[in-house]
Amino acid sequence: MHGSTIDRDANSGTSAMPPGPWLMVVGMHRSGTSAVTGALGAMGFATPHQDDRMGWNESNPDHWESVSINRFDEGLLSRMGGSWEAPPDLPVGWEMDTEVDKVSDLVAIVERTYRDPGPIVWKDPRLCLLLPYWRRVLPPPLAAVLMWRSPLAVARSLHKREGMPLANGVALWERYNRSALEHLVGVDTYVCDYDKVLDDPHAEFATIAEWLSFLPQFEAQAGSWNLGDAASMITEPTSRPLRADSQSDDELILEQQRELIDRLSELAGGHRPLGPTPLAHESGWTTALLASHRGSRTRELNRLEVERKGLETQLAEKERALDELHRSASWRMSRPLRSLAALIRG
Repeated sequence: MHGSTIDRDANSGTSAMPPGPWLMVVGMHRSGTSAVTGALGAMGFATPHQDDRMGWNESNPDHWESVSINRFDEGLLSRMGGSWEAPPDLPVGWEMDTEVDKVSDLVAIVERTYRDPGPIVWKDPRLCLLLPYWRRVLPPPLAAVLMWRSPLAVARSLHKREGMPLANGVALWERYNRSALEHLVGVDTYVCDYDKVLDDPHAEFATIAEWLSFLPQFEAQAGSWNLGDAASMITEPTSRPLRADSQSDDELILEQQRELIDRLSELAGGHRPLGPTPLAHESGWTTALLASHRGSRTRELNRLEVERKGLETQLAEKERALDELHRSASWRMSRPLRSLAALIRG
């Protein structure tokens, strides 16, 4: 990467990240990625250090996300002209752009987040969009668990947490899941419907552990995964996001999105690696809706930038006036009186 601050080993070409091995939990927001990441942590994977974990809120008891890495990822999306809720249109090869290389010391950020040796589990829903970048900088071999849920379950949960219209939530669901399937091609991936995890967590994590045992990078942990603790993380009531009601708001689900649901269902289980998934193009509704939201966000950011510059101008004027006052004869003459007033107040 031209101009990148990421250190690379001269022989292997891989970044000097914590070696892991790394297991990425990939999935759209509100798709059970937090609960599954916490369960994988209980199973035996290292999670972000407590000092760097996203704090509790009413939507999740613990997101199991790194605050600093999330901030970095949101910065990447912003640099490319979008955000998590208004994804930018990322062209093929965007991760090679010189603008993307203008990053902070990513290795130091990741090292502060993951301080313990051993297998690492990492989740950030933005991974669905940013996988091309992270596949370049994380040490191989990588593996992933792809979590998905009904688009209406996701949209309702986002509406409850963010006040987001259901149509926007469904559009984001389509963009994120399409991107995840595209960017995970060539990666050993376990595809998982979160509702199946909720229905039988013991069985699902036993299957995930069996799949992991066939991956060379996790051979040392085979047979030692703590499946009981993993399953107990899922049975906590606070780990259960809203379930979908398939009978209402069904008209929001378009043909292309139904096809995506069918493909995700067909891919259930482990893949070594995940192959290409034939899909129709993204629905025009999703493309237009996200572009409109991105435009609204850009206009708001521009408005705030104008406001910021205006406040900076006012501050500079006040500072000049204060400087002139301090250099005035009346200010110097009143110094004894001000000193006496300060003494009396003391």
